[in-house]
Amino acid sequence: MDSTLPAARRCTLLLVFLMLLPASRMAAAAEQSLYARMGGEPVIRVVVSDTLDQVVADHQLGRSFEKVDVDRVKRLLVEQICELAGGGCHYSGDSMREVHGGHQISEAEFYGLVQILRDNLKRHHVRQRERNELLVLLAPMKRDVVNVPAPVASTRPP
Repeated sequence: MDSTLPAARRCTLLLVFLMLLPASRMAAAAEQSLYARMGGEPVIRVVVSDTLDQVVADHQLGRSFEKVDVDRVKRLLVEQICELAGGGCHYSGDSMREVHGGHQISEAEFYGLVQILRDNLKRHHVRQRERNELLVLLAPMKRDVVNVPAPVASTRPP
């Protein structure tokens, strides 16, 4: 700061600067991608790894991962989340419809995986806002992943 300014003027300028500092930090945070706000590649990698390890180990959810290269799936899922969340990555895998076709994945299995993902995001300190933003980005994939129709309620009398 210019030392030729009167002390009162320097104090006023310093006060204005300090008052504007939080606003500039908020603006910078708003400009960050979801990917960056989630913690970037290290956090996404560990969340994906933990999630898939838990899903594969689950006797109900893991059946669709039999005979699947889980390490490859982890790598591709990290790419996919990075791309969706604005991290500058390019997803190099196949479409969700192609990947999940024939696996007979039910809504219950889909929501089971989502719950494990949510738990791991929280466990790895991804804030609620970012968790919700990510889930909004992933939700449209349900129509391409779930390929077992929900049971239709019977209309016959008991």
